[in-house]
Amino acid sequence: MGAALALLFLFPGSHPAAAQTLAGLENASTSPPAVFLDCQARWNCNERQFRTEIEFVNWVRDRTDSDVHVIFTSQSAGTGRQYTMDFVGRGALEGMDKELTFTTDGQEVESEVMDGLARTLRLGLVQYALASGMGSSLDVDFDGEIDGGNGEQLTEGGDAQAARDYDPWNYWTFQVSLSGNLDIRETRSSNRLNPRLDADRVTEDWKLNFHTRLDMRRDRRSLADGREIRDDRDNWRFTALVVRSVSDHVSLGLDADLRNSVQRNQHARLQFNPAVEYNYYPYAEATRRQLIAHYSVGMEHSNYMEETVFEATQETLPQHRLGVQYRAREEWGNAGVGIDANQYLHNGGFYSFGVQADLSYRIVRGLELNLSGSAAMVNDNIHTPAEDIADEDILLGRQALPSSYRYRTSVGLSYRWGSAFANVVNTRFPRSVR
Repeated sequence: MGAALALLFLFPGSHPAAAQTLAGLENASTSPPAVFLDCQARWNCNERQFRTEIEFVNWVRDRTDSDVHVIFTSQSAGTGRQYTMDFVGRGALEGMDKELTFTTDGQEVESEVMDGLARTLRLGLVQYALASGMGSSLDVDFDGEIDGGNGEQLTEGGDAQAARDYDPWNYWTFQVSLSGNLDIRETRSSNRLNPRLDADRVTEDWKLNFHTRLDMRRDRRSLADGREIRDDRDNWRFTALVVRSVSDHVSLGLDADLRNSVQRNQHARLQFNPAVEYNYYPYAEATRRQLIAHYSVGMEHSNYMEETVFEATQETLPQHRLGVQYRAREEWGNAGVGIDANQYLHNGGFYSFGVQADLSYRIVRGLELNLSGSAAMVNDNIHTPAEDIADEDILLGRQALPSSYRYRTSVGLSYRWGSAFANVVNTRFPRSVR
């Protein structure tokens, strides 16, 4: 935590309130800043660990009680993830806003990731603790070496720095994984095996991603009349993505997808789509807000397992797609809305069009509204087999009857009241052992 105080002076654009506090720490009153942690990431936002390890602030349960609102988001970065913490000052600390990031390379264990996230959050909160009069309670620790014994500063020479920065992999990362499960009962058995290989190279200018996986499943069910139903299938997929950054707002790319699908009657399907993408906001702001238009045009080649209703056993068709998406993560919550449209160019009547939206909104103190929904018109079921689909295949999910529409919606309302503080962590009787 002490190292955070030293790094504070590296933050550009210090707020006047912070400067006044630094100038008069001896006379400042001790008043820990109230912090509200707003977890908007699906991974590793462990509030319990943060509250346990960062003790120089007061953790509160509602944004309206806070002096500092921390918006915690994440996005993929190669085979790892980049976590972003946006610090938003409120009340007397209004205007003291900054952003810190922590990036993993996918090779760390969970404890290393959590330690790095806790340290990043701790560093970000030091400035607010100082501005709140906590300077006399903070100290500085430094783990490096500065003095070589004769008063001269130790710095790495050019050769040493170059050796440290040398990357023999040239930003390429690889991951191989193998998972499986076995569930055997007298009347039912289920076996899975899932090998996977990923190769990624991510820089500011290029994004390359190659992914392949195999899903092998063997299911058996015994029915009451003595019959046995089996569902044995092997699904595989290979994807390749090449993206070139043109500017802060524009990207060009190639997206290829080769797969099979028993459910879609496809022995093999290849999609190859050049694409262009425009983001109204700079990509650097993607964790907080984005307005993206993505257009691709290409081809789809399919080899079918059974002849389709259009008397095809294989075909190559041109197609194009347009997707538009807006997302925002703010102090009041987060929201997103998007549309996507697909169409086969050989016949404009084969298309699908969908819209989806979600909203998480803090109405008043402690009251939160959650809404989500999607709807789509579907008229591109060109893969449907001509033969009648067996009931057993439908029940097992091997194949699906064609549908001209689909929709989904959900609504939720939550209200929390009581103590505003969330500083105490009690780990007794964990849910994992109850």
